[in-house]
Amino acid sequence: MFGWPNPKTVSQSANSTLVCQFTAVIPMSYLVYFSFFFCTLTPLLVMTFLYICVFYTIRGSLKDKPGNNAQKQTEIYLKKEKQLARSLSLVLALFAVCWIPLNIMNCMTYFGKEEDVPRAAIYVGILLTHVNSTVNPIVYGFKIQKIRTGYVAIWKWCFARAPSNQVSHKSPVTDSSPCNDFTTVTNNE
Repeated sequence: MFGWPNPKTVSQSANSTLVCQFTAVIPMSYLVYFSFFFCTLTPLLVMTFLYICVFYTIRGSLKDKPGNNAQKQTEIYLKKEKQLARSLSLVLALFAVCWIPLNIMNCMTYFGKEEDVPRAAIYVGILLTHVNSTVNPIVYGFKIQKIRTGYVAIWKWCFARAPSNQVSHKSPVTDSSPCNDFTTVTNNE
């Protein structure tokens, strides 16, 4: 299924070497039909449709003007849900922006000529796919308060610890860190 090893990539010389190039061992038809159309584009369209449904549902619920305290709490909850949905939609949009260019270039290469897509554009597309993995935690940290709080706690825990050659003094920062529970569990075992 993956084409590994592809006999066309093995040199015919005495010291046979394998060319380590992704597109040399993975068929372009697999990248276009399975990876792009089935595993990327279809879920992307489904998720986009579902997010649109979520936004319309929340929007419809927020149109009802609350009168009593219980309805006020519901409105606050729905606004938080809307903010979370916006954050996840941003992650979805970033995924599309980062992954679609490389997949379109793969389609151009498969359905057209390999020369149609400049090598530099392919490298930029590959870089974009890697950037997507680094951008998601940053977006989550800026947009979702609980994750931001967790990042700050981890940051404080990492930089508030005593050096290993000194006796550790307990502090409120390290005592309340999320990693202390893990340390306690592993020390008890």
